[in-house]
Amino acid sequence: MQIVRLDYVQHGEDDPAIKEYFVGPSFLGTMPAKEQLDVFRSVLRCPEAALVFDWWLGLVENGYPPKKSKLLFREMAKFTGDLGLVVCKPDRSAQIRLAGSNIEELVGRSLTGMDLMEATPFSAGLCELSWKSQIDERRLRYYCRDLRNFGRAYRDVGILELPVSDGDRGRARYVLSHIKAIDTKRSNDAGKTS
Repeated sequence: MQIVRLDYVQHGEDDPAIKEYFVGPSFLGTMPAKEQLDVFRSVLRCPEAALVFDWWLGLVENGYPPKKSKLLFREMAKFTGDLGLVVCKPDRSAQIRLAGSNIEELVGRSLTGMDLMEATPFSAGLCELSWKSQIDERRLRYYCRDLRNFGRAYRDVGILELPVSDGDRGRARYVLSHIKAIDTKRSNDAGKTS
């Protein structure tokens, strides 16, 4: 398993399904440098993920993640089947609020309404790291993993996770995900030649 980090985030996961793991810059009121955003964009294994990232980035205001009300999915209509939304509450619970049809087809069941720990039972450490990096620090995240927790270890997916605000600091925060099947061998081979 290869874990690559783009910042100081400590090891906090031991999920054997993870192939690569990237944590990007933070959005806590200061806009990250263009170079940091370009480095993060360069790790995305799917051109669609880069388009979703750029759409999300266009909604960022004053270095803060966009509010949920600004996410107009009709603007990204051709990608909505690959988009998901998780709500994270102050009690540290997380629930899948939206899972596009392509995501549910990948995992083989409906995810909407499911507790995140139920959906990822082997990923307690990854979920804790996610909370720290995405909810507390409002960082970007991208990782590649297989779907063994859904009985589909042969399927590799790339998961782009972007922080979203509800506009009210004391209440729930959200994470917007773009999840797409990838050919990790082909993307790893492509990365070696560049």
